[in-house]
Amino acid sequence: MKTLFLLITASSLLFAGNYASFMMGGTLFVLFLILIFSLFIYTKRLHQERLKYSILYNYSDVPSLFLSPKGQILDVNESALTLVGYTKKQLIKRKWYEKLLPDENALQVRHQIHQALKEDARYTFKSTLIRFNGTALEVNYTITLLPEPLSGYILTLVDITKNEAIKEELISVQEHLSETQMALEHLSEQFKVTFDIAINGIALLDENGNTTYINRALIEIFEYNEDYTKHLGLGLLVKDEESAQLLLESSKNGETIDKMHLRCNTRNGEKRDIDLTMGYLPDLKQYYMVVQDITKAMAYTAELKRSKQTLEQRVIKDCLTTAYNRSYMEERLEHLMLVEKEPFGFIILDIDHFKEVNDTYGHIVGDDVLINLVELLKEQLRKGDTLARFGGEEFVVILPYASHEQSLKIASKLQKIIEESTFEGSPSITCSFGVESFDGTQDKRTLLLSADKALYKAKENGRNRVVDARTLSESDYTI
Repeated sequence: MKTLFLLITASSLLFAGNYASFMMGGTLFVLFLILIFSLFIYTKRLHQERLKYSILYNYSDVPSLFLSPKGQILDVNESALTLVGYTKKQLIKRKWYEKLLPDENALQVRHQIHQALKEDARYTFKSTLIRFNGTALEVNYTITLLPEPLSGYILTLVDITKNEAIKEELISVQEHLSETQMALEHLSEQFKVTFDIAINGIALLDENGNTTYINRALIEIFEYNEDYTKHLGLGLLVKDEESAQLLLESSKNGETIDKMHLRCNTRNGEKRDIDLTMGYLPDLKQYYMVVQDITKAMAYTAELKRSKQTLEQRVIKDCLTTAYNRSYMEERLEHLMLVEKEPFGFIILDIDHFKEVNDTYGHIVGDDVLINLVELLKEQLRKGDTLARFGGEEFVVILPYASHEQSLKIASKLQKIIEESTFEGSPSITCSFGVESFDGTQDKRTLLLSADKALYKAKENGRNRVVDARTLSESDYTI
């Protein structure tokens, strides 16, 4: 640039000192100015190119792609080519998300980027990357808006697949331990004298059913003294003589009673869950009786069952709002489309100006707004409808067997109720709605894209309204 300035200054002095010559050589002067201007443009472009490649060089150890403002790939460094498995020719001038993202993620990710870059020059997110050979990697994407005078973005990729695999392995180990623990609770125990003496109640009975021996564990289970425990014998477990004789006869006939579940009372009236194992020893002419107190084990099993139910709910539900999560929503869509194959309505709604709620009242109040909205929607929806949190302040409603016209009426009803509702401790809100319905021809991505376009049209038209996706024409998305 300094050289350019000196050239212009020198040329000005030259022509000022020889005005007559300048007039005679006017044509030469114009050509000279054109030359100077061309040199300026070339220098600027050269500067941009050098800056671009300087940026790529700085990211040389990190897989990086240089993108146009519309998301076209303009250049790729070697690290990126190694990671994605494509050649540079296969990537240049193609949209980055078409090559690197799964189809079902592309739309949502582009929307998130579009929103995030309005507030910050850099946005990082995690998603799956599809390599050229079809294999999938878990990758952290970072997209950065280039500073002026450049236009476009730098996209960097960090492979975190190994980290995700370790997490999955840990989860698998935990699940295996849980299954093993539950299996052990139902495992048929073999009679082992030394083990049972330590933890289970043991009694020996003569041929008439009179108790000849009891161990300390049996006394502790029922909380009677030793003499009275011996006196009761089978009466500890069964209260009538007929049942006691039936147990004795069955054992003497060679039938082994293995873990018969009984409900008994202790001296203090407490309930005990008992597993009874009983048999006959012909050489000793005695009956043996092993009593296992499973009261705590059954309580633990019941708690495990409750915990399992809770975990199952956590897997499919959003932990803040209790609406279903996106993963469950997509499974539900696939079931309706591929299994039931019946028409259904599909609504996407978004809270208007939700960022202002968080900025004005704080994120705790923002969370309350999300919770209150979900509770309100649940009250209005039909049994069998699915309400899911799509992401952030966006929600999805699936209306099985609803026609397109019914779906529009339901969306309008919800929009009106939300507008007129007040929530204690949090501000009133409005929502924008996009409505589409499944007619048996669309796939999941097409349905989502259509409803999403309708939602954004509602936003563009002033918010707090319902837009029918079938009234729209195709439009392009920016990055």
